[in-house]
Amino acid sequence: MAVCLIMMVGMLGLVFDLGRSFIAKNEAQAFTDAAALAAAVQLNGYDSGLANARNAVTTMENAHKWQFNTKPFSTVTVEFSTDGASWTTAPPSPTGLKYARVTTLSNGVTMYFLTAVGAAQSVNVAARSVAGGGMPTTLGEGVSPFGPLAHSSVAPDFGYLPGDELTLLWPSSIGSNGQSVKMNNLCTADQNQAALDAVKAGSASDRGYIQDSSASSIAAAIVDDHMDYTVTLGGLVERTAGVKSNDVTAKLAERVAQDSDPHTTSYAAYIANHGGSPLRRVLIVPILDGAVNPSTVLGFAKVFLPPNQPHNPNDSKCATYIGPADGTGSNTGSGGNIVRLLE
Repeated sequence: MAVCLIMMVGMLGLVFDLGRSFIAKNEAQAFTDAAALAAAVQLNGYDSGLANARNAVTTMENAHKWQFNTKPFSTVTVEFSTDGASWTTAPPSPTGLKYARVTTLSNGVTMYFLTAVGAAQSVNVAARSVAGGGMPTTLGEGVSPFGPLAHSSVAPDFGYLPGDELTLLWPSSIGSNGQSVKMNNLCTADQNQAALDAVKAGSASDRGYIQDSSASSIAAAIVDDHMDYTVTLGGLVERTAGVKSNDVTAKLAERVAQDSDPHTTSYAAYIANHGGSPLRRVLIVPILDGAVNPSTVLGFAKVFLPPNQPHNPNDSKCATYIGPADGTGSNTGSGGNIVRLLE
């Protein structure tokens, strides 16, 4: 009889106590997964992004509890890394941080039945998650419908420097009021004679759009990140016809207006003071190997939209070069730069 009772208690322990332990483990893992993702998406290479990442974990702590949402998680730690190998809770600099790791320890689940058969009075439940941003090699959303031309074949910047004003859309024609005015119609990084000659010699298909010539499709890609095609690293894209200056100017303005800061002109000031909302003024664009059709996608870059674009179709539409799209800063809200769980 006593043996049967012990066996019955043991079976109850397996069902009840271990069942509660598994539930607690799932609750802890769900919390660290969500917290790591929320932190990683905020990292942007600046102190503001690091602060937003820590705040995101705190917000998750306040919103998530375990034991059926009744107990707060214990000993929550958030760490950061540039390479996914070396971790620290206090990075000396936010520059280059791409990964966040969240750990919760010492969440003790009381054992009610298994103690009767010699088990410990509680089982510690812990969880850890790692999240980081990365750039896929093939994208079906989140790439803007422009194709800036490489200044060099050398990766990862292809001849651009952070802060360069590169060309999204070339002018429909060049003004006729003298050489300096002609040159001033170009974005500053392309204010050279070779670029000027290329625009003068080019056709409507050389103006800067890729893959789609429909004004509505181009508008959807700019405003809604919707693409009816894929763009693949090392693959070919068609440079499509038409200037559509009025349409694109309006849609770029609409995209800028989606951002919580539509007015700041400097990217450094913009990113340093931006909150946790999506960086809608940051676009991901392919860098193309030259003014040929079709063109090869050499890489992907992040660019920063200015508050306004000129309406005149004889003026280029420009953006500030930030850096390679696989660098820090995943909070574009475009789907192009994706934060994912890595552990």
